[in-house]
Amino acid sequence: MATVNLTSEFGFVVRRFALEQRGVSYRELLDTMESEAPLDVNEDLISFGPHFGWEAATEFVQRLESLGLRNIDDFFIFTGDFPEWCGFTGFLKRNVPPTS
Repeated sequence: MATVNLTSEFGFVVRRFALEQRGVSYRELLDTMESEAPLDVNEDLISFGPHFGWEAATEFVQRLESLGLRNIDDFFIFTGDFPEWCGFTGFLKRNVPPTS
């Protein structure tokens, strides 16, 4: 199982399959996230961050939704109060039906 590194500082995780489903190119995603490269990427997920504050996170949510991506189904924000010595990774669970 391949994982991607996550940041808990308003990090974003996007399902790659969602890009294909919604007709969004990888380049469009990078431009929308104002990034030359994601924090981490594998065959299933793309992670971005850190971003700073709810205001910035809300702006990125609006931008992703304007591309046709759906919050929670296609992407989500990962944030929380965790010590710096604790790292996080994420992976795509298989055979989980979409929520909508």
